[in-house]
Amino acid sequence: MAATSRRWRTREFKLFERLTDGTRDARAPEQSFNDVDNLLMNYFTYRALKETLAQMQETDLSPGKGEYKWLYNFAASEYKNRGDEFVKKLFAEGRSDHAQRILAQRVVLLKRWRSYFNRGLGGERCQEKYDKVNLEILREQLFCSLNAEMDECVECDEATLYNKILKDSEQE
Repeated sequence: MAATSRRWRTREFKLFERLTDGTRDARAPEQSFNDVDNLLMNYFTYRALKETLAQMQETDLSPGKGEYKWLYNFAASEYKNRGDEFVKKLFAEGRSDHAQRILAQRVVLLKRWRSYFNRGLGGERCQEKYDKVNLEILREQLFCSLNAEMDECVECDEATLYNKILKDSEQE
């Protein structure tokens, strides 16, 4: 019994390591949002790259839009959803102009997001969206489970369940 418990804790620990990229925080996972901070940083780098590419596509005057194409191809091959690593690779390639532009754009995006979120719009809308989506998922799951209990139908949607209920009530 102790060996099973030990194996379970090892599996649980490995899952935790995979989910947190091996980073640890002294506090419990519920009390720390370091993983969220990292995700936001990577997301804002992605958005900054996307906006920078859009700006460059419009303003690049080099022959054949060479600067735009270079950054696009570099991002396609090197961006692996690790924003900081990507920017460091840009610096290592000697393209500090692109790296600095992305860093500056990332800061602007973060400030815009913070302003939006601090005014209460982001938090409330986010909560409403989570509530709506969670309710819809639970509702679909309920219909699927009711449908599966009533008849092993392949379809699992509200219309099918409703028609099934009507048909069963007519037969009674």
